[in-house]
Amino acid sequence: MGMADEVRAYFAGRRFGPPCTEAAIRRAEDALGESLPPALRELYLAFDGFSGPTDAAFFWPLSAPEAGDGGLVEMNLFFRGDDLFPQELVTRCLFFGDGGIGPQWGLHRDRPGEVIKWDARWGAEVEVAGDTPLAAWLAEQRFYDEVTGA
Repeated sequence: MGMADEVRAYFAGRRFGPPCTEAAIRRAEDALGESLPPALRELYLAFDGFSGPTDAAFFWPLSAPEAGDGGLVEMNLFFRGDDLFPQELVTRCLFFGDGGIGPQWGLHRDRPGEVIKWDARWGAEVEVAGDTPLAAWLAEQRFYDEVTGA
């Protein structure tokens, strides 16, 4: 079972977007000026984003469906285009989702095998959220379950 199948199994009942096409992924990569990491490519080919327990965009759509919405391309270009954010960090990362409040999850080019969690309030500091996007999402789901008593 691939990671995309595992995500669908663990988050059954959540809203998943339709699969992205290779052409859409190439357009996103051109806009970002970099290739998607294999894990994100696999997920986008299976579904274009999904919502977590509070309807937060655990996995952002590849591109924003409408102006003002957050997609992977738009959010990363936003972070990289504003000196308010630590450019030494955001230019080395590809952020792909969030839990609805605060921190984003991302992949850092210099930290293979780790998913990081970062909030703009932390400056250039990050936390390790897991070794795969799924591990980070499951940790967030466990936290939500503890808070709500689920």
